[in-house]
Amino acid sequence: MRWIGYLLFVLFIFSMAAHAEKGGYIIEPYSPQKELIDTSGADATISFWELPLWIILAYISGVFLAVLGLFKIIPVVLGRIKDLLENQSRQGIFKYVLNNPGCTIAEISEQQKINRGSVKYHITKLEFAGKIILTKMGKFLRLFQNSGALNDNEQVVAAHLKNETSRLLLGAVLENPGITNQELAEKFHLAKSTVHWHIQQFCKGNIIIFKQEGKYRQYFVNADAEMALLRFMPVNQISMNNCCVLHK
Repeated sequence: MRWIGYLLFVLFIFSMAAHAEKGGYIIEPYSPQKELIDTSGADATISFWELPLWIILAYISGVFLAVLGLFKIIPVVLGRIKDLLENQSRQGIFKYVLNNPGCTIAEISEQQKINRGSVKYHITKLEFAGKIILTKMGKFLRLFQNSGALNDNEQVVAAHLKNETSRLLLGAVLENPGITNQELAEKFHLAKSTVHWHIQQFCKGNIIIFKQEGKYRQYFVNADAEMALLRFMPVNQISMNNCCVLHK
């Protein structure tokens, strides 16, 4: 029965708190008419700087860290956007070189609508990556895929075919073996000196050979260059030679 005594003692101790203060507490039944709690709003409005110091410091620290993180992230995001745009331009340039072996920087700039400075930058990157090679031909720097897909002779042929006059003259020689300088000049309404200059370039590149017949030279496509011409010559170019007239 001792535990009952302990329980009564504890209850007695806790019950004394209700009678400790003079006057005690008044307990009344709940009345809806009597408002017990003021819910009309906050007791007062204070400014940010009137908050406890630890709250102010915590808030300022959070803002500072957020801004710092933002400055760290922005360059990364901008860098990735720049890389993405550059890669798209670079891939477009590389694809153009693949489809147009022997093209020049000026041609790429015009066809891809990219300023020459940017084209040179991307060309440097592509060359450094070993994807393209630059070959000096005459006064032009020409671009080719660096894959061994084209031998030296094919590169020379591809480069000459980038020029409209050269393309027409080579097509005519290919279609009419033994054609002469005069016949080429008459066919395309060109000066003999112009035809002669192009013929010299073709001979230097070992694209065509000639056979002397009296006072005339007859021109033929070199067997080593014939396959390259057929490969890079536009499909309709040879047939067009019969009706094309090239004006100076």
